Amino acid sequence: MAVYQISRIQIRRGQANSGTGLPQLASGEMAWAIDTQQLYIGSGAVSEGAPAVSNIKVITEKDLGLEGSLLGLVQYVYGSSNAAVVTGPNANSPVGRAISIRLDDQATTADFGTTGNGTTDDTAALQRAIDQLFLNPSNPANLSTATSSRVILSIPAGKFYISSTIYIPSYASLIGAGIDKTIIDYHPSQVSIVGSTTISNPILATTGATASMLNQLVTGNGIPPNTYVSNVVAGVSITLSNSATQSLVGQSYTVTDPKPAFQFVNTHSTPGNPDPSLATGETDQPHNIQISGLTIQTATGLNTTLQLNSVRESLFENIKLIGGWTGTSSSNSVGIGMSAVSSLITCENNLFKHIVIKNFNYAVYAQLDIFNNTFDSFHVSNCLQGFTLGLNGANTLANPYGPRQTEIVNTKFYNIKQQAVYVDTGTSTVVRDCKYVNVGNNGNNNTASQYPQVYFNSYGNATYNDQSDRHSDLSNPNTSANATYALIPYVPEVSGHSVYTYNSTKTINLIQSATYVQILKLPVPWLPSPTDRTTGPTGQITYTINYLYTSLSNTFSRSGTITITADVTNNQIQLNDEYNFAGVDASDVNATYLDFKAQFLDTNGAITAGSPWTIVLSYVNNLSGDTGVLNYTYTSIC
Repeated sequence: MAVYQISRIQIRRGQANSGTGLPQLASGEMAWAIDTQQLYIGSGAVSEGAPAVSNIKVITEKDLGLEGSLLGLVQYVYGSSNAAVVTGPNANSPVGRAISIRLDDQATTADFGTTGNGTTDDTAALQRAIDQLFLNPSNPANLSTATSSRVILSIPAGKFYISSTIYIPSYASLIGAGIDKTIIDYHPSQVSIVGSTTISNPILATTGATASMLNQLVTGNGIPPNTYVSNVVAGVSITLSNSATQSLVGQSYTVTDPKPAFQFVNTHSTPGNPDPSLATGETDQPHNIQISGLTIQTATGLNTTLQLNSVRESLFENIKLIGGWTGTSSSNSVGIGMSAVSSLITCENNLFKHIVIKNFNYAVYAQLDIFNNTFDSFHVSNCLQGFTLGLNGANTLANPYGPRQTEIVNTKFYNIKQQAVYVDTGTSTVVRDCKYVNVGNNGNNNTASQYPQVYFNSYGNATYNDQSDRHSDLSNPNTSANATYALIPYVPEVSGHSVYTYNSTKTINLIQSATYVQILKLPVPWLPSPTDRTTGPTGQITYTINYLYTSLSNTFSRSGTITITADVTNNQIQLNDEYNFAGVDASDVNATYLDFKAQFLDTNGAITAGSPWTIVLSYVNNLSGDTGVLNYTYTSIC
């Protein structure tokens, strides 16, 4: 039989949210809700065997789209496949949550549109993620009554290109996939201009001048370091904060946005309106922040990576900070910058742990009254200075103290041109268990040492159990044993107003000698300025040398404490040796055969009565045929 026509199948249709709404459908009857785009089928009557009279929703592609609510309908019970796990008051009453809510327990920046491909600008998407999770007042996570709803923002592996500052508020937790797995690649705006300068004049003539250049950094030939744009005449000129040092025509200059990669903002901030100004009270301060597991890098050499303004009670760990510093001084080239409103509203109680910092002018810079911050397990390399605390501190009524109770522990410093730690103002800084390799040599090595590796310009600071390659290189005065270093003036590892404990035990072989033999060089203090060797040493220092001499050819040992007190300013030096003797000594004279004396050396390694640059310890041993080993460690106070 031929088929001439197929009739169109019709189902009931209408609006679910209009009139009386969706009616009860007959058994097997289908209905389409036009307004909600939903499909239903009637379940049938109870008399027909249905468990209940209802309309059953049929899942469609619409339910699986972005606007759908399927995940909101599916219930999630933790450990549902494990009968031993009881989530509710009993095994028959499990706690269930919508799977959509369960998935929202974890958020990644990809949920807000970041790409992490290294080329797409992820600034807006990354900031949006932070704002929505930690600043949006409509998000329950940000209500003061719902702090337990705050979630961790995960930044997946990838390179995230950002072109402007990312602002971080209180309670933000940014967790990356790990160092060199999650990389924040900061490229602040830079503009090249062509212009002309006149020596000793702050005006740089350039047709490229624009209003947006105000307060930005200018670099180029004849421009002093740390020079800003203080005024702009659009299309005509810019005024520099420092006068040019050369008269040049048609030169290229770079104008760079000096703002940091990450800036921590106070609690007045709202989405899209960060407030990086210093807080006015404790409740306004950025606090309870966590950042870990990522790398932040900037290639300009003119920007800070982490700028903490009055941040308190926060954690920073497993982070690498890489700058673009190439040797030109720049106060903006900082790994971690810390500032304060006052001694009460300050950066305090923060923990920095497992941090790598390289290629900055300053690895860590804090000028004002920061308080009780701990820096643990750092690796700092290729910087002008490591930790610079209280440099040119204001000592104002609001900030009278400088950095206090700073702890720097378990840190290795490598290839630092000047000081690994420099404390200008402030007290109770403790540096312990640190290691210094090629530090204070201005890019050379210990044959040209120029700076103390640690310098305390203020009283009440100390360093303990440190290790330095400088002592190994410069402590031996014997030219036959160490000709390269023997005549090098010994610039101290630690100087200023300090207590310094040398970490390891050193060994010197002694033999019978009827004349004094030089065995140990010790540095004299450099006070008050930690500049290069042309300034010369001054001040006072006391060494306490604890030693054990063990005779290898006779049956005895001698342990003692040598105290050397040196007044470098007045060319005075004195040695005292108190010891105990153990062994066979029938005539009670063996103990007296070993004797020590201390003298000053000049810059050529010669004994001097004036212009001292180094202390030398010598010994004489009149015990016939005696040979032995002298083990020692020491503490200095200056």
